[in-house]
Amino acid sequence: MYRKRNQLMGLAVCLIDTLVALFSLMVAGMMRYNTIAKLRSAEDLNALFCFIILLHIMAFYFLKVYDGFFKRGRYAELLLSVKYNLILIIGASFLGFGLKSEIFTSRLMMGYFFLMNTVLICLIHIFVRNRDRVFRWSQRKAKNLLVVTTKSRLQEILTRFRRSKETVWNIAGVVLLDGEEIPEGIGEEIELVSKSEEGYLEYATQHVVDEVFIQVDEIQKREKFLKDMILEFEKMGIVVNLNLDLFDLGIGGEKRIYNLEQYHVLAFSSRLFDYRMVQVKRMIDIAGALVGLAVTLLVGMVLAPFLLLESPGPLIFCQKRVGVNGRVFDFYKFRSMYADAEARKKELMEQNEVKGLMFKMKDDPRITKVGAFIRKTSIDELPQFWNVLKGDMSLVGTRPPTLDEYQQYSYYQKRRISFRPGITGLWQISGRSDIKDFDEVVKLDLEYIDNWSLVMDFKIIFKTIVVVFRGIGAK
Repeated sequence: MYRKRNQLMGLAVCLIDTLVALFSLMVAGMMRYNTIAKLRSAEDLNALFCFIILLHIMAFYFLKVYDGFFKRGRYAELLLSVKYNLILIIGASFLGFGLKSEIFTSRLMMGYFFLMNTVLICLIHIFVRNRDRVFRWSQRKAKNLLVVTTKSRLQEILTRFRRSKETVWNIAGVVLLDGEEIPEGIGEEIELVSKSEEGYLEYATQHVVDEVFIQVDEIQKREKFLKDMILEFEKMGIVVNLNLDLFDLGIGGEKRIYNLEQYHVLAFSSRLFDYRMVQVKRMIDIAGALVGLAVTLLVGMVLAPFLLLESPGPLIFCQKRVGVNGRVFDFYKFRSMYADAEARKKELMEQNEVKGLMFKMKDDPRITKVGAFIRKTSIDELPQFWNVLKGDMSLVGTRPPTLDEYQQYSYYQKRRISFRPGITGLWQISGRSDIKDFDEVVKLDLEYIDNWSLVMDFKIIFKTIVVVFRGIGAK
């Protein structure tokens, strides 16, 4: 049960938010219609309640409401509450229109619900975070912690545990493994249990110790001691926390503990994505690809005669591109160049206008007249929906490099293919062909990877539509 503490708290917050949303909905309905009878006659309450509960659960996990719950400030909480309620309102409205149901037909009721639920959710979350202070539970719920470390690590450990907003920690004692006194200024209330690898068991037996935290350098040199200590505390029923962040690299990335083939490992990465959000992204890709392929088929039927009459050859251009972490795949576009374009590329390399590994050229002689039009309107990109459906690409991502480009990448540039490439991305909405430096492309791709979210994807898709219709940066 100990390890489910945070999960249970998250479920409790989700349940509280559900009850608050239903309460706000009823009160908003009463404010709009004055009586329950009028409310029931005007709104399908059963369907409305079901939709609100469903949308609430989706919004709760979509926005990761419980992540960082005890670290958010009041303004961050209010902003999150506004986003959460906007999703409820917009989602319920779309469901109502889509199912032709009398759901949220009253804009006044929607307004009442939005204002009331936003304020109540925000206040409830602040109250839950401060429940210990309100009910004075802190001392009763404080956990006594025994710290096992060295002198150089002690100050940082104590500072982190004392700043915790989720759990009240009482540092019961310290075991210093380098045989030194507790540094001055840390606090006289901290008891030095032992200056060596002995004496801790007697202390833990005679004093209140709820948990143990171990931060040790050179773990292998103390392997036997740590094994014995962990086993002895386990026999006593005391939870032992061994810090696996051994190297203190000082990197700004994320770390996550996994069970990898029965090994407990600490994963380091510049960004570790929530698998639930990645799955949602993939479902959106599939839905978008199916719609896109239907459009591609219709456009292809109209485009084929014009393109083939001007330049005999295949309608679809296929090229090897590099995907996630160096995987090679077949990349498809409507052919916008003459059939011998790849062979003529070497002759034109001196006229490359992009600094770096990409090739871009104004008035490229390899481009046909029809090709110039479909490039300007981005119609040539439509067959890539097949790549999206297959899973080689996503609707939104980074630009997939050619094999020639990839083979010249530095280790820094390779990071841009750590994410699934996309039909569109930050590069495409930030000037596309107007960008003359490949490093700028890399910078935009890394910015996308570091800040990726589903909301960001939708923003990029919307901006892509605007950019395409305006023909900005397309050549």
